[in-house]
Amino acid sequence: MAKWLYRPEWKIVLIYCILNAFFNNYYVQTKIPFYGGVAILFFSLLLILYSKRILKHINGSNTSSIVSKLLMMFILSIIWAFILWGQPPWSSMIVMGSIGGAFPLLIYFVLQKYKISTQTLVKAIIIIYILYVICYIIGLYTLPTPLFGYSKESTIEDLANSLAQRGVIRLGVPGGDFVILIIFLILTRYKNKKLFYLLLIPVAITLLMRGTRTPFFATVIIAFIYYLWQIKHKWIIVFIGIMMFICSGPIYQMMLNSDSDNAIIKYVQMTSHQVKRSNEKEEDIRIEMARYMFTEFNEGNILRTLFGNGVPGYNGHYAKIIEKLGDKRDYYPVDTAFTTIYVYFGIIGLILYAQLLWIVIRTKVTPEGSFAKLYIFYLYLISPANSALIFSGSLTLGIALYIIQQNQIKTNIILKNK
Repeated sequence: MAKWLYRPEWKIVLIYCILNAFFNNYYVQTKIPFYGGVAILFFSLLLILYSKRILKHINGSNTSSIVSKLLMMFILSIIWAFILWGQPPWSSMIVMGSIGGAFPLLIYFVLQKYKISTQTLVKAIIIIYILYVICYIIGLYTLPTPLFGYSKESTIEDLANSLAQRGVIRLGVPGGDFVILIIFLILTRYKNKKLFYLLLIPVAITLLMRGTRTPFFATVIIAFIYYLWQIKHKWIIVFIGIMMFICSGPIYQMMLNSDSDNAIIKYVQMTSHQVKRSNEKEEDIRIEMARYMFTEFNEGNILRTLFGNGVPGYNGHYAKIIEKLGDKRDYYPVDTAFTTIYVYFGIIGLILYAQLLWIVIRTKVTPEGSFAKLYIFYLYLISPANSALIFSGSLTLGIALYIIQQNQIKTNIILKNK
């Protein structure tokens, strides 16, 4: 076997590919019926193997401590859902242990145990990003039955509607968050060699290929703020702000009136139509849902308010209640991270995630680790319209938190030696 396969970055890439069904490969998804259980089994075993390490770090107020507390909250919610709703623990484990669940946050302690360097992780992130782009292109080329990004739920009509509404075809190719990481990596690593910022153009195109508005706009906002923050002459920032204010109105109107199939224009038009529909109603559906979930869903039960209801499984009374809210009222807790946290983990969960943000904010990092910090800010920024912070982004969240922690340790050692 080739020697490069033994390198740690390739081991990380291989594990990621296996857990993600090789970017939702058609043959893996259709020819191996129980392949979805691979990730659940993998993270369940990690949970058992790393239980002592999790408990060891639970005291304190550093990054390792908050990750430990979050994992303990996830574990205890399995028991809590069984007590409250009679939901079988295995049903909770299926949801939490999948690659899009909460348990992939365990990667933090795996990386910590083996002392994986930031440089190795950066190599792994770049390789996964390249594989993601290749698989996405192959998936588009092999339509209507994509070789990568295959999903039984996706139909030809869904793909056609995606192209008409968004200007791109949305494929279920895992790895979109690595695009975000690459953008922040380029932005922070090459701030003194801005010629390399040209790399942002092809990477931004792959972000558009993803076909989701919130990640695109959130990434652009964070990148723009970071870029302005690096400018030494503040009068330039004022000038840019004035020019943007003058030009934004006409440009926005031109985009609304455009017949172009450009993805950015489609995003702006979709957002504008959504805002108009919200204004015609009394309030936005997410705000309406949040008010109901925060005030009525728990029916005044103080324990459910404090500790939440646990994560709903695939079957059972609790799962059916959540499903009915979606069918009858269009209330989906996973539409927003904060509603998800409150419904599933209660006030305790909100406190822990607020504590996590505070730790990240106050942790000083060097340019080597700043891209990871920007990524976590991104996860919180998209939280009003996305729950990646808790579920789909938990693997990359664990990687980013580990990079920040390693960067902090290295910085402290350097300061002590001075």
